[in-house]
Amino acid sequence: MRDRWWKWQTGEIPHPIYRLRQGILNVWRDGQWHSSTYLDRVTQDPEFIEISADEAHLLIGQKTLKTRLGVDSQRWPRNCLIPYPTEFEVQIDQVQQAVQIAPKDPVAAREQIRQVDSESMKRWYVDVALQSGLWRARHLGVSMSEKLGSRKRKPIKQSRLVAIFQRDNWRCQYCGIRIGGNRKHFVKFATEIDVPELVQGRTDETRHGLYSLLMASYDHITPHSRGGSDDDPNLVTACWCCQFGKYKFSLDEVGLQPPSPAGIERKGDWQGLCP
Repeated sequence: MRDRWWKWQTGEIPHPIYRLRQGILNVWRDGQWHSSTYLDRVTQDPEFIEISADEAHLLIGQKTLKTRLGVDSQRWPRNCLIPYPTEFEVQIDQVQQAVQIAPKDPVAAREQIRQVDSESMKRWYVDVALQSGLWRARHLGVSMSEKLGSRKRKPIKQSRLVAIFQRDNWRCQYCGIRIGGNRKHFVKFATEIDVPELVQGRTDETRHGLYSLLMASYDHITPHSRGGSDDDPNLVTACWCCQFGKYKFSLDEVGLQPPSPAGIERKGDWQGLCP
């Protein structure tokens, strides 16, 4: 049975979003889901308007951005578009444990990965992170129409990508999240622990949440479309949340400062999914 969604429509006052999933009603409030006893009212009161899942996710993303970022650019973080939820750290610790035990006990590692809250990670990536750069640009008065355009570039070789990830301690140089690596790293790990769903899916809605959250790429500090080079000093490790959220905006246009060398030099014991 598919989820059903409602919004409470009463004037201009922002109201929560309701979701009915497997007979249980929840309300999205203060950045998280809470149980609700309003099922009869939601399904019968004309002030509650049933909406599509796409509209619900868009509204949830906007509400989350308003709560976590707001519209005052002076209060925005300067190191990342939006900090990822701290509760993800516990689950990333779980992933790190799975990576460590996988060579000797792939069954236990598989169980660890399947306990990860993939849906919450996916929803954060799709509903919040991908909108964060646009949210900041709009409130800074930057027009998206100025950002369109592209330049051809050669793909970066896998060996060079790994060198960049290692240089940056396998962390996104904007938000600091531990990254798992690129697709080749995910495929190798998924095969090792026999979790094919980890690398299945080719759209934001069908991909595994862990894949979307911890997938690594590289970002041009000065956008390539603005003349930024492919030289190492202009490239930093970036998670998908930061890379695609930043899009083609410059750092100034979304209120970010250049990644700190201190971040690049940061030490740790995390080496991605396939150390």
